[in-house]
Order: sequence, then structure tokens, then C-alpha cells
Amino acid sequence: MEDITGDMKVDEVLRHCPETVDVFLGRGCPDMRRGFFSLMARLMSIRNAARIHKIDLAPLLADLNKVAHRPAGRPQ
Repeated sequence: MEDITGDMKVDEVLRHCPETVDVFLGRGCPDMRRGFFSLMARLMSIRNAARIHKIDLAPLLADLNKVAHRPAGRPQ
């Protein structure tokens, strides 16, 4: 996957790299794979999700990219 940016939709990142859900959950986001939040994930950029949930964008993106670029089969 290409580098994750603040302008990407949350749903796009979760679809291409499902293991990033742990980063979002660990930072205090709700589970955006279910219910109302799954609809919002399709519409909302990572930048807006971070702002709404009062999460610093730069560390969030760093953690998302670390997980997204980790070789397959390697633990965190």
C-alpha cells in the first residue's frame, strides 16, 4: 500500500490494510467497521477523524504507516 495520508478515507485504509484497525482503536476511535461508524468511515478522511476524536494527526499517520508497511507475517 502507498503511504497513508490524512486525506485518505478511513474506510480505504481499513479495506487495504485491515490490521490498521488496532491503531485506530488504540488511539481512542470507535470500531469504524460496524454500524453507523462504517458509513462515516466511507465519508471521513483520516485528518477529520483525528480532529473529531482529538488525536494528533502526525503520530497517528506514523503508526498507521508503520503497520501498513510491515512485512507480512511479522508481529508488531
